[in-house]
Amino acid sequence: MTGAPRAGPGRRALGAAALGLLRPGLAAAQPGPVTLLVGAPPGSGADSWARGFAPFLERHWPRAMVAVVNRPGEGGLAAARSIAAAPADARLIGAVGTPLLLARAVAARAEALLDRLAFVAAVAEEPLVLVGLAGTTDDLDALRALGPQAVLGTPPHGSAAQLAGIALGRALPMGLLSFPNAAAARQAVLAGNIAAALLAVPDAIAALRDGRLAGLALAQEQRSDLLPEVPTFLEQGIPLRLAAHRGFAVPAGTEAAPLQPLLQALRAVVADPEFAAQAQAQGYIPRFIGPTAWEPMLRRRLAELSERWATDPWTSRQE
Repeated sequence: MTGAPRAGPGRRALGAAALGLLRPGLAAAQPGPVTLLVGAPPGSGADSWARGFAPFLERHWPRAMVAVVNRPGEGGLAAARSIAAAPADARLIGAVGTPLLLARAVAARAEALLDRLAFVAAVAEEPLVLVGLAGTTDDLDALRALGPQAVLGTPPHGSAAQLAGIALGRALPMGLLSFPNAAAARQAVLAGNIAAALLAVPDAIAALRDGRLAGLALAQEQRSDLLPEVPTFLEQGIPLRLAAHRGFAVPAGTEAAPLQPLLQALRAVVADPEFAAQAQAQGYIPRFIGPTAWEPMLRRRLAELSERWATDPWTSRQE
């Protein structure tokens, strides 16, 4: 993948792989050990999600034994390099989060690295929710009343919530503060240190359900069953729509035959009622997006981020 519309060698290879995944007769199961690489430290949100996903992957991928390995560093780029350098046999797959990985690649001028990855499928969508302290900031009107001195917290630079927070800070004049992680942003609201935070729903769902946080708006087209009482930004006159996705990548050039069992397993996991129950409890939406849809989606988002970085970077170019 590159930021320009013209297809490069990596993108052409990925397109060919995606088409090959749809060919019949390539579903021979791949037995043996499989490494699921996570570009974040143990105990992080990305790590917890991957470890919760791994048993379902084993359940639906015949004879595969999945081991989760952490490779933190460079906001996920260190793990992406390890994936790109691995043998193209689908025995090492990477758990990736977007748009974070794309934004980090753009900021690091490492877009060419993405050409060396084949994005297999997304399996989960994480809506974004604006939250305030319950009993203090319970709706957008209360937030507006605080005036421009109010601070909006977000997770780190390049996350879906931080990218959306920049736009929201223009619609609702607020100071924007990026925290090292979502938990820190959430805690700052709970402690009354900032007025509101824009977070992925999994990072806020527990505090919303127990009444410590108030949900002010969702960055979705329509309300979500996860938080049916929370209105959308669109309902309140703010055209803000963005979500994060979790999915999987392998080295570019991986043949369709070993990928087919993985693709079938991912599709089966999303349809698994127990996985749906886990998603409901943790605050994300099971959503399968296969390679022929996900790769063009990521290509468009990467082009948008590359163009935005040139004129409106989401972090200091020195960071």
